[in-house]
Amino acid sequence: MRPAPKHWLLDLDDTLYPAESGLFAHVSRRITARIARTLDLPEDEARRVQKDFWRRYGTSLRGLVVEHGIDPEPFLADVHDVPVEAILAPDPVLRSALRALPGHLHVFTNGPHEFVARVLVRLGVDDLIERRFDIRHAEFVPKPDPHPYRRALSALGVGGEQVALVDDSPQNLATGRTFGMWTAWLRSPHSMAGGATGNSVALGAAGGGDAMPREVDGPAVILDRLSDLPAAWTAWAADPSPVAPPA
Repeated sequence: MRPAPKHWLLDLDDTLYPAESGLFAHVSRRITARIARTLDLPEDEARRVQKDFWRRYGTSLRGLVVEHGIDPEPFLADVHDVPVEAILAPDPVLRSALRALPGHLHVFTNGPHEFVARVLVRLGVDDLIERRFDIRHAEFVPKPDPHPYRRALSALGVGGEQVALVDDSPQNLATGRTFGMWTAWLRSPHSMAGGATGNSVALGAAGGGDAMPREVDGPAVILDRLSDLPAAWTAWAADPSPVAPPA
């Protein structure tokens, strides 16, 4: 039986808070607008560029930095200027689930720490999270690139086999598995990174939401609610059978 993880790396957007809240859709719309202003494009073309950058670089910001040399700090401040406190609420169910997990809890995100702090405080779980591995800690290289994973593991002083990774993006989880991490996919049709709704910047209706993309190996478990994570880990640890792809 696999030992319980010493550390849990928890994605933030559309994972610690529910994708159906629409919070990250606000961020995404501001990203579209920022790309349109930066590159002097109409909104529909900016949206196309946004999706293209996300698929090739992991985030729109990385694409703008690599291809256009922008300063990432004004971009981060602008696109995360969204009404967190009006959209989210304290989540006692989430708090109970996180407290039930063995080991140390950390956020592992492509966003900035200021946004992380606002979300964690609003959800009422900030005291449960020990470290916040954000985009600056990753030197502005986002998931699913291996660099932020190496940085997080180095900071924790452990190997991937001692870490569990929870994310709504199948691609992010796939990289985690190359480090030996135990992985859990929080699937949602509303996920910006792996959903099937029109808001998705990732796979679209053909690949996200209800099915793993064919080119991505499956996680250890698939969740529809983050509150199911403690029970899912306990069940998997008792019987670590390969996960069956969702129908």
